[in-house]
Amino acid sequence: MTARIPAIERLRASGKRVTPERELLVRIIDRNPHLDATEIYRIAREKRPRIGLATVYRTLSLLKEIGVVRTSELGEDHRHYEVLQEDHLHLVCSDCGRVLDIPTPKALRDLAASHGFCVERIRLELIGYCEACAKKRSTAARKGA
Repeated sequence: MTARIPAIERLRASGKRVTPERELLVRIIDRNPHLDATEIYRIAREKRPRIGLATVYRTLSLLKEIGVVRTSELGEDHRHYEVLQEDHLHLVCSDCGRVLDIPTPKALRDLAASHGFCVERIRLELIGYCEACAKKRSTAARKGA
């Protein structure tokens, strides 16, 4: 028996058909957050070689429209997909592209509330360098100095 994924249940609850292609794409995104459409398509073709790129794009659009996935640019000029879940922040490494998800600090919601603002969703990306890349850059800078 296959494990149930809440995102697939949300797709089903939206009244949309859960086709094998849609289920495959949701599973790929659920297991591999932050992929772009091309990467999702590449993985999908490993499981279903006849799946088309247009099917992938249509499905991603539908999943975003019904609130199953959300997109982020992650410091790039194209979208990355992840299953919609609790709000979190992205730490994006400009060097290796690694993306870390961290919980949203309560202080952000408190700050908004102190201004009479009711937060629906928080989306924040911090762009910089992961620990490993920061060390490499520091070492390279010392050698170049």
